[in-house]
Amino acid sequence: MFVCAVASAKPAPEGFSELVEKLSPSVVNISTDKPLQNAEGRERVTMPRGLQKSAASGAARSLGSGFVIDAAGLVVTNNHVIAGAREISVSFHDGTRAGAVVVGRDEKTDIALLRIVGAKTLTPAAFGDSDKAKAGDWVLAIGNPFGLGGSVSAGIISARNRQLDAELYDDFIQTDAAINHGNSGGPLFDMDGNVIGLNSAMLSPTGGSIGIGFAIPSNTVKTIVAQLKQGGRVKRGWIGANVQDVAPGAKGALVGHVTPGGPAAAAGLRAGDLVTSIDGKAIADSRAMQNLIVEARAGRALAVMLSRKGVEREVAVRVGRRPE
Repeated sequence: MFVCAVASAKPAPEGFSELVEKLSPSVVNISTDKPLQNAEGRERVTMPRGLQKSAASGAARSLGSGFVIDAAGLVVTNNHVIAGAREISVSFHDGTRAGAVVVGRDEKTDIALLRIVGAKTLTPAAFGDSDKAKAGDWVLAIGNPFGLGGSVSAGIISARNRQLDAELYDDFIQTDAAINHGNSGGPLFDMDGNVIGLNSAMLSPTGGSIGIGFAIPSNTVKTIVAQLKQGGRVKRGWIGANVQDVAPGAKGALVGHVTPGGPAAAAGLRAGDLVTSIDGKAIADSRAMQNLIVEARAGRALAVMLSRKGVEREVAVRVGRRPE
């Protein structure tokens, strides 16, 4: 007698209308007036901006998206949506509009936090745990592509941990839900209605969606937004050690140069040490270690487990502030 094991999977949803109706009030359209010199796109990875030039004003109107995270009027979007803006306007699901001001922004992660001026009571979206999101999960993107506010697209997570050659936090969620010009700054929802990503970029040789879009994981967004709320800027962690990947398929991060007098040197880290976990969290590669370090607050002591010449040991590294 043969027993056939069948992998369990969630059934495909019959529709998304109820979820869209619930989530749409949390999503906003963002328009800004920018000087023309600040309104240029990128090439290989096209940032969905939706620019419309105005000869009369000598400005470009940037159309983007965002989502409410606080009933008092805090809105998250991409930094590139509002960078260089002279005025910021927010439109809601019910058609009302309001002005907004910048609370803080971070160029390295392309995240910005706005506060709506004179905001009414709003419906905030809830953050989910992006670490639990897996390739194959259903997702919804709601945003303002090409100025068509309230547009919904559905798809799946195509891949995790995508690298786009970003300086820091190079860890994106890839989705085949349509991401177009103007979707930047909008939320990527899971089927529980939680934000698991901030839609930020698309790969597009044509200028339109070809089913390869990218979102910043919500856990990164939460970390950055928490700092922007407190002081309008991000203070990143630093230990003064360069790390690199080990052999293909091997886990951990290999320590290279250690800055003399830095936190890593003070803790006893040496070139050649293999870092396997930090605060009990396994380190898959050098990128994972870098993300964890830069997100740590200055002054925090990290329990770093390492292997040195085959001998495991744990050292405490007190995080410093990353030089700008």
